[in-house]
Amino acid sequence: MVKILSESEVEALVSVEELFDKVAEAFKTLSLGELLMPPRERIRVEGFGDILLMPCLAQSLGVFSLKVVSVYPRNIELGLPTTNAAVLVVNPENGVPELVAEAKALTGLRTAAATALSVRYLARRDASRLGIIGCGYQAGWQLKITSRVMKTEQILVHDLYRERAERLADEFRARTGIDVRVCLNAQELVEACDVIITATTSKTPVVWKDWVRPGTHISAIGAYTPEMAEIDPRVLASAKLVVDSLKAAREEAGDIIQAVNAGLIRWDNVYGEIGEIIAGRKPGRLREDEVTVFKTVGTAAQDAAVASILLSKTRSR
Repeated sequence: MVKILSESEVEALVSVEELFDKVAEAFKTLSLGELLMPPRERIRVEGFGDILLMPCLAQSLGVFSLKVVSVYPRNIELGLPTTNAAVLVVNPENGVPELVAEAKALTGLRTAAATALSVRYLARRDASRLGIIGCGYQAGWQLKITSRVMKTEQILVHDLYRERAERLADEFRARTGIDVRVCLNAQELVEACDVIITATTSKTPVVWKDWVRPGTHISAIGAYTPEMAEIDPRVLASAKLVVDSLKAAREEAGDIIQAVNAGLIRWDNVYGEIGEIIAGRKPGRLREDEVTVFKTVGTAAQDAAVASILLSKTRSR
């Protein structure tokens, strides 16, 4: 019988420690070629948004997962979530579907884990100021998980919709006691922060090179199509650039694709995949003054990582 999990059940079943371990394993096996992850299928619904199909066979994790996720930026105007998702989990040993779960929380958890892992391997150890540009659904997860892996003394937030930024700041401040402040513009945030997360659907950069201080780490999670870009290509040209999947980045990472097309960088300027660093095949940050950028378009391997946790917990019930 197929088990069905709600968003609240997904949240309750996944611990942060397991999340880090499983997502790190997924990235490592992805970089080592030990799982099967077909390209993400993007179906454009003209005038509305995107529907994405994301399959992954991760035998080391004991799962096949298929996530269907929609990203509809105009939903903000309708009072609806920008992102919605569900995941189907199949036992790869017998082909039997075992689990269907609402996957907004799953997506938030695995995307935040990717940022947190990038901070662990690429940010300065004394990083204490965390900033996020884009205060939609992903933002809460990003702050919750990433603040666990750095000495977070202050958080700065910014969004084109100021009320969203204020709501996020109020909620996170009340829940954690951390000093959270709303910035009136992105420049103010970037110039002040050690770690910057961009979580927007922007088609023009929201982080510019002149604002970025030496030693900054940036996790760019928002742009997932060739038309989107959050980071000034001049930042990419001068930074240590790490991706989740080079194959996926070539297809979808608009920040990098546009920089390559403009002749500012080449694909061989990409330092490597985060899984190579986790596996010890390449070092992470080498100097205190390095600017590091982690560009993630989101991978089905990350979904499989969280799916494996859910499957393990529901089987033991």
